[in-house]
Amino acid sequence: MKILIPDVIKPPVDIEREIFGLEAEIITGEATHSEMISDEIWKECNAVLAFDQLDYNKKLLSKMSSCKIIVRVGVGYDNVDIVEAKNRNIVVCNIPDYGTEEVADHAMALMLSLARGLPEYSRKVKLRDWDRHNSMPFRLRDKVMGIIGLGRIGTATALRSKAFGMRVVFYDPYINDGYDKALGVERVRSLEEIANASDIISLHTPLTHETEGMINDSFFACVNRRPIIINTARGSIIDIASLEKAMRKGVVKAAGLDVLPLEPSDDSQQLIVDWERDEEWLRGRLLVTPHVSFCCPEAFEEMRRKAAQEALRVLNGEKARNCVNDFYE
Repeated sequence: MKILIPDVIKPPVDIEREIFGLEAEIITGEATHSEMISDEIWKECNAVLAFDQLDYNKKLLSKMSSCKIIVRVGVGYDNVDIVEAKNRNIVVCNIPDYGTEEVADHAMALMLSLARGLPEYSRKVKLRDWDRHNSMPFRLRDKVMGIIGLGRIGTATALRSKAFGMRVVFYDPYINDGYDKALGVERVRSLEEIANASDIISLHTPLTHETEGMINDSFFACVNRRPIIINTARGSIIDIASLEKAMRKGVVKAAGLDVLPLEPSDDSQQLIVDWERDEEWLRGRLLVTPHVSFCCPEAFEEMRRKAAQEALRVLNGEKARNCVNDFYE
């Protein structure tokens, strides 16, 4: 069998070798675009372990005539044309159960830093300004944490928020009734409700046609508590121009972003430009990290191992556990 890991990973591939065995041919590429891998390799590979550097569009998928499975080594799979893959009899899977703790911890870290005013306090102390009253933090107990998307990571964030004494509400139309009772959280039935009710709003949804740009002007028109916005999911869930307007108007208190619509950023994202320039209106109100919420050695090894195991299942004729393109329907 031929296994292609076209991006990110370079030899040695000890984790994958352990799972696929010594007879498998494992090819790595460290590619940043698909043309860096020869057409012959694309044609001959039986499985692809895909990170996030390449776009698996119709043109690329047409080259992959021997491929049986693409495993997106991560949670998001918006760089794979899942419909076209199904049409070509390719199973597409993701790894939804790695890094759950890390992403939830990162969301809480962003929230805690902003709620306690740490960015502004740190900046002022560097200037030997010890005035502790110019950036007053607020108490978390009894504040409302609004979670959009109550999957694995959303649930982990909810549990952490409850440990701080926060009241947790969530919006997720795909969660069955009763889960809220088991978890001890409250369900709301619309984005408008969660916008209106929350002191902090944390996003934990995949990027789909439904969720792209859903945090927009209409959403911000419904907020009334000057919430902190946290995004460790996908950058394009938030209309970043709408977020900038809401923050300029004081509708949103602060934002912690691990993801952006465009990564790395450029001059098209004015909110980030102003943050980079340390504009006064934004000081202490924005934290940006470089899409690292999942990162730690344990999580990285875990997702590689799970991805290889999923690919091997399909290559052995078994059913995939985390299929995302309705292959079996």
